[in-house]
Amino acid sequence: MLKKLRLMALILLASFLLAAAGAYPVVAAPAADGADQQEWEFIIPTGEIEKTSVDPAPRIKNLDGKTIALRWNGKNNGDVFLDHLAVLLHKKYPSAKIVKTYEMEKSLNTITGANDVSMKVTEFIKKQKPDLVIAAQAD
Repeated sequence: MLKKLRLMALILLASFLLAAAGAYPVVAAPAADGADQQEWEFIIPTGEIEKTSVDPAPRIKNLDGKTIALRWNGKNNGDVFLDHLAVLLHKKYPSAKIVKTYEMEKSLNTITGANDVSMKVTEFIKKQKPDLVIAAQAD
């Protein structure tokens, strides 16, 4: 019994090592009741994602006269933080326009788990034509 367990563990380990090495072996499994033989393919579950680089937006050197959109996802006290930040920004950059998007469209003050909701939030903020967006969450 112990020898069988060791052999099975060794076979399983070898299969995982081959799969990890990129061999992706096909394993034939015995069929039940004389049916056609099954084939199983080991697949690495981590997935392969094609990565592309994106150039960052140029840095804004001065906020005077800029439109700054403040975005909140609805978590506790994030709005309190953004309200205080708005006061500080207005004191330091009086000519900047501060847009509190969370007060304009309250239905978008949510954690955007779905792509369609994220797109609605993005489009709403985009309509404000901000030079800069500051997003906050809190707890």
